[in-house]
Amino acid sequence: MRLKYSVHGDRMKSEKAAPRTLEQPFQGLMAFQLRQASVLVTADLGERLAGLSLTMTNLSVLLMIQANPGVTQTELGKALVIQRANLAPITATFAARGLIKRDQIDGRSHGLSLTNAGANLAERAWEHVTANEMHLLHRMTAVERAAIVGLLQSLRPKQPGHLQGSPL
Repeated sequence: MRLKYSVHGDRMKSEKAAPRTLEQPFQGLMAFQLRQASVLVTADLGERLAGLSLTMTNLSVLLMIQANPGVTQTELGKALVIQRANLAPITATFAARGLIKRDQIDGRSHGLSLTNAGANLAERAWEHVTANEMHLLHRMTAVERAAIVGLLQSLRPKQPGHLQGSPL
């Protein structure tokens, strides 16, 4: 709301200014649309996950461990594109919360698996992920959703030796 002022600076009356419509020259760009969709999805899911004390990155790690019992931190880092220095605190927090266990594979590597508490949390998290998907994508048909997922997956490079990427 803008206020009109008299020549002497006294407030005279208020009137609503029409919101300005900005030109958006990048509307037709795929990268822009992907970013806008990502912001929408992550904001909604982030709110849903807050009650589980999970962030989007934590969720990705948790669900990858669930899907790949015995996975190493190195494998997780490569699959999720997370630096070792950033992944170590996440797994340490999960261990402190009793969500994961570490089984020694060799002298240096440990395989990560979910505990019962971790599996329970992962199941509750999946409920939030599913609700998020349905909330945001309810206007699309199942065929349209599958087509978009397939198209987006085709953008990712195929790298042998890596786990199939993050579910989120």
